[in-house]
Amino acid sequence: MATPLLELHDLSKSFRSHWTFRSIPAVQNVSLRVEAGEAFGFLGHNGAGKTTTIKCIIGLIHKTSGAILLNGTPLTGSSQRRSLGYLPEHPYFYDHLTVEETLHFFAALHGFSGADRRRRVDEVLEMVHLGNRRKSSVRALSKGLQQRVGLAQAIINRPKLLLLDEPFSGLDPLGRIEVRNLVLTLRKEGTTIFMSSHILSDVQDICDRVAIMARGRLQTEFKLADAPKLFGEAYELTLHSESPLSAICEQADTVNLQHTARGEAIVLRFEDYRTAQEALAAAHQAGARIVSFKTVGRSLEDIFVAITQGEAAMSNASQQVPAATSEVELR
Repeated sequence: MATPLLELHDLSKSFRSHWTFRSIPAVQNVSLRVEAGEAFGFLGHNGAGKTTTIKCIIGLIHKTSGAILLNGTPLTGSSQRRSLGYLPEHPYFYDHLTVEETLHFFAALHGFSGADRRRRVDEVLEMVHLGNRRKSSVRALSKGLQQRVGLAQAIINRPKLLLLDEPFSGLDPLGRIEVRNLVLTLRKEGTTIFMSSHILSDVQDICDRVAIMARGRLQTEFKLADAPKLFGEAYELTLHSESPLSAICEQADTVNLQHTARGEAIVLRFEDYRTAQEALAAAHQAGARIVSFKTVGRSLEDIFVAITQGEAAMSNASQQVPAATSEVELR
């Protein structure tokens, strides 16, 4: 078995209160592995310990106990950390510098000099699509463009492991799409990505595996491809909008309006199979115009909410669910 690129073994970090001098745990006994070339999502509510864990990995703060390994070797010295790239949630730049000057500054910190530095800055500017803004002052850039500068400085040293702490924070929809596409490009080029984010749809698009933290502890870790098998499925009943709906909608967990080629439709989502079947029967009885009834995978958001709120496991294995096809079309 290949050695993981990053390993955490029982990583813990506590802070001492300035008032009571008590030790306050922020991260408790976190163990995980990140394989070379994969994109790993690190999720949790505010205060769950995500940023503290990342800061321990890059050496901004010292761990209280446990081990951090890079390629099987304890990550202790600055020479090893040269192979890491880091984008903090709120990156700081010198406002008086241009984009190009900023990247030259970070490249120099990583040991680039002369022609090599100029060549690498030019490469990175093209990678993040900032070649036409190289002479712009950083302070004159939008939040989305500044985030691209942040990504540029994070990859200037060709890192083996790129750590991103809330890379989509504060971005408008267009800025989010641009940064997400940049991260996807880096992933396709083989960069290993360790990403913390509250934008779960982007995590689902980018990552192979995720870990979920709550109250400083690792709650679960799984491949996104395995989520349906691990957490079960939900059920969707789609009805034409002119159907009688009031009693049926009351049973649904979510109700959405959908525009189709045949007009508007109502999509009802049920977490429980038995409730979904009862709603389907009620729709038949009421004479509703049924478009489809199908099983759907649970979203990462559903799984995240259930785990972080300490809800019961969502598996439907104990229910008598037929092994149906993924969708039954009804007209």
